Amino acid sequence: MISVNKVKKAFARYKEIIPDWDDFIDSLTLPLPTSFWVNNLRVTPERIIELFKKDGLKLTPVPWYAGAFRLKENFSLGNRLEFLTGLIHIQEEVALTAVKLLDPRPEERILDLCAAPGNKTAQIAVLMQNRGTVIANDYNFDRLRAITRTVHRLGLVNVTITAHNAINYPRNAGQFDKVLVDVPCSCEGTSRKNPEVLDQINLEQSLKLSRLQTLILIRALELCKTGGRVVYSTCTYAPEENEMVVQKALDSLVHKIEAEILPVQIPDFKFCPGIPAWQDLRFRKDMINTMRIYPHQNNTGGFFVAMIRKNGDKKTHLQTNDSQNFLEFVDSSPWISILRERFGFAEEIFEPYKFYKVNARTICLILPDHLTVAKPLRQSAGLPLLRTTLKYPKLTTAGVLMFGQHARKNVLEVNKEQAYCYLRGAAFSVSGNLSLEEGYVILKFENIVLGIALYLNGKIISLFPKAWWIKSHINSGG
Repeated sequence: MISVNKVKKAFARYKEIIPDWDDFIDSLTLPLPTSFWVNNLRVTPERIIELFKKDGLKLTPVPWYAGAFRLKENFSLGNRLEFLTGLIHIQEEVALTAVKLLDPRPEERILDLCAAPGNKTAQIAVLMQNRGTVIANDYNFDRLRAITRTVHRLGLVNVTITAHNAINYPRNAGQFDKVLVDVPCSCEGTSRKNPEVLDQINLEQSLKLSRLQTLILIRALELCKTGGRVVYSTCTYAPEENEMVVQKALDSLVHKIEAEILPVQIPDFKFCPGIPAWQDLRFRKDMINTMRIYPHQNNTGGFFVAMIRKNGDKKTHLQTNDSQNFLEFVDSSPWISILRERFGFAEEIFEPYKFYKVNARTICLILPDHLTVAKPLRQSAGLPLLRTTLKYPKLTTAGVLMFGQHARKNVLEVNKEQAYCYLRGAAFSVSGNLSLEEGYVILKFENIVLGIALYLNGKIISLFPKAWWIKSHINSGG
């Protein structure tokens, strides 16, 4: 258990702005509940409840977010079958607020400017029902891998990933209906999950971050369409990284754009309004429309959210995104024919998609209404479907998880022991009257698609990506 005195010392300078101070301090000494949401592109919440119930686990619905659930503290979900196969996604409950207020719609073009590790990108894409366009950007190439894994595991075809400094994200990327700005911050609000944060808190760090955060928010407001929405969020309590950033960004653009901070409301969710002043600085009147969330209010981490509407441009900032994908589209029919012959897929399931060649070895698919970017350089767009340089083209794990339910041939139903054997990358023997041809097969457990494997000489050889198994447990942050 974390020391009360240590928590009090770390956050002492916020005592005057945090209501119910003693409750706040007490809450920070307690472990954080585990939370996740259901990928409703693939499965219903009722099915997930049933699967957990079989293991004696009771889920508590998050009252303010449909399809999200809580489990007991410190419960590990990262190596459960439901997570590894993309039926659920782990995310801290309070972090769901930013995208809920962004309110993504299927027809929109949305930018997640500081996207890694990809949890909010995934949340946006699923709420858009895999339609429209999500541009997920981050400057850290290592962290981009986490976004890519999440996109592939959940089966998201409406996401383009870019790697660029958020401060000067290219204006010729075009305009966006909405922009999420979940900036790098001091992470004070994550201390229940990451107690080491308590040893790193200092004002100098917050002031340094504040300058970076302000520049990122300014660029987000410039990239947003008139009438569009920008949501700014942090997981910290520091006014220097919250209200002060919003104030400075809007002040710096006062001669260029018209904007207002919108009031926020989430039924069945407790929060405090933004503070009207900090030390010698008084904020604009609509700053009280921002949202401060403290751990003791909903048994979560700490968070800050500002929802800003851009009402007008006084000067033109952006070039039009004249892109219609910038992708090398290919004839899909020969590839669909291969998939139909091997797995019995009906051609109609691929009709909504365009196929394109991302490189010499990979065919990806994307929807026609996806408007990607010419600049910055794309790391990926849509979903990889086939690896084509092998002797026999191979369905990717992402492709199998997305379309495997429609397969009618070379599908093997396995038991629980075999399922987890497969997910660990191990081989196992099968026997009996199996209607399988040697080669690639799709595995299922209780009608849940697990992935693709090789069937040779009576053995199932796992082709489940090793990186997904080993690293899955780390992808559970905001």
